[in-house]
Amino acid sequence: MSRQFTGEKRFGKASPRFAGKLNSGLLLMLMGGAGAAQAVTVLPAQFSFGSYTSVQMNVDAAGQNIVGDAAHEPTIAFDPNNPEKLVAGWKQFGTVSSGNRQGGWAYSDDGGKNWHFEGVVTPGEQRTNIMVDVDSSGNFYYQNLHYGPGGDYAQDVQVFKSVDGGVSWLDPAYAHGEGADKGRIGIDRSGTASDGHIYVHWREGLDDRHFTRSIDGGASYGQPVSIPGRPAFGTIAVGPEGQVYIGGRTESGELVGAKLVFSAYLFSTSLNARDPSATPSFTTQEINLGGSPVMFQFQNNPNQYGPIGDVQVGVDQSNGPLRGNIYVLASVDPVGADNQDVNFIRSTDGGQTWSSPLRLNTDPADRNAYQWFAMQGVAPNSRIDAVWYDTRGSLQPAVSQLYYAYSWDGGLTWSRNQPVTVPFNTHIAYPLGAQKLGDYSHLVSDANGAHVAYTATYNGEQDVYYLNVFPDCNDNAVSDVVDIQQRLSGDINANHLPDSCETITVPGDIDGDKDVDQLDVNLVLAVRNKPAAGPNDPRDLDHNGAINALDARKQTLLCTRPRCAA
Repeated sequence: MSRQFTGEKRFGKASPRFAGKLNSGLLLMLMGGAGAAQAVTVLPAQFSFGSYTSVQMNVDAAGQNIVGDAAHEPTIAFDPNNPEKLVAGWKQFGTVSSGNRQGGWAYSDDGGKNWHFEGVVTPGEQRTNIMVDVDSSGNFYYQNLHYGPGGDYAQDVQVFKSVDGGVSWLDPAYAHGEGADKGRIGIDRSGTASDGHIYVHWREGLDDRHFTRSIDGGASYGQPVSIPGRPAFGTIAVGPEGQVYIGGRTESGELVGAKLVFSAYLFSTSLNARDPSATPSFTTQEINLGGSPVMFQFQNNPNQYGPIGDVQVGVDQSNGPLRGNIYVLASVDPVGADNQDVNFIRSTDGGQTWSSPLRLNTDPADRNAYQWFAMQGVAPNSRIDAVWYDTRGSLQPAVSQLYYAYSWDGGLTWSRNQPVTVPFNTHIAYPLGAQKLGDYSHLVSDANGAHVAYTATYNGEQDVYYLNVFPDCNDNAVSDVVDIQQRLSGDINANHLPDSCETITVPGDIDGDKDVDQLDVNLVLAVRNKPAAGPNDPRDLDHNGAINALDARKQTLLCTRPRCAA
């Protein structure tokens, strides 16, 4: 019989917002480092910057920070049937000085506005390298590396399953044995015969077999198989026909100055992992991301003695013209003096050929800023979202902000780089003086925007946060997708951008605000039964030389707002 782990139930509620201003405690933390941060005790669990609000997930029953604990390496998933239901997991520490890493988690049923921190999945057992995902039915899975009883060795890779939206978890299923590291999970939601397949990939281990799958809803996992090249520090994506793609980097590297530089980026493909009767096999190729994969080794960098983030792989699952496109995004060490960039490549032929690398961060290269922990998501309406940690605002390696950019055309062009959080100090080396902010953060995209799980130090300790970012070209704090769907703004050329953000002519727009509403109708009615001012008079919509009720009627059909409301 399965048992359920519920931990101590905690319910969050909304807190006052930090409206993008640095109070004295946070300013001391940024300027004075970890020592000064000790003075910061309790701050609200929500921090806003512009239109975007970060909500802390490891919170107490009142939705406030738990003073003295620590959490990092968060991961997130949402129910594809109801994006308001979110589940997050992370590495949780009881205190900032504790070496007892456990598997924390929380869930939200209101789109991330409030989080229920449920404690740890198996109190007293050490877990790390957590990654959550979800199947097409809304069942959540919690992949993790499980340590032995003494916490001194990696015993096995396990996967929990939740059938109640992350409120509780069934007994863990064994996926692989001793020695694994950096496990990642990918679930087939393609709607094809392989829908529901669960794929797990890891690095290191006692042999070269680094991939397994479940074809029975996570009840059991098959014998592991090897992947040529042994890609590491990457992610898994599933294509629209059940293809399995894994990105990563080589394991071999050499110390060059302050960085451990690895030899190549890798991309692996399996076309038969979707076939339950076949033993999964992979092909692997080197890919050019316009720089080198590295790991920081010394202190003068944002993530002391830590990675710069996973190689991100995403696939367009839509039914539109970009269906099947593959996208790879990573923080790279570029050629030249610049410290770190976020680079992007795309494939339109199943990974056979790739575009030239595109640098997404638009800061001048000679500023030597760090762009790191890059995250990527591909929405069901083909939008690509990218978020990363960025030091350009301070040029201090210890201080980062999250930046956001998005693309509607398969990554050919991107929106402006936009900061979406207040700055925070990444050199607060909790827990255990680990001298890093963890190894990764995570992003998944729905139609309206992206759900981001990340680590920050607003409270003077490492905590995990939820952030919803979305395209908002008109800066009205509403996703452009929602604006257009609810007819709050028009999109006459169907390019996903509100007309008010573009230099275009909108038929029926008399007052020039690129919206057609009652105000425009009134301007037509005001000159009803009068001759047009000329052949290009915008009020003469039927071009018959006269402005009359027919023009007003035609104009109401062009209204970009419901019922032509102003």
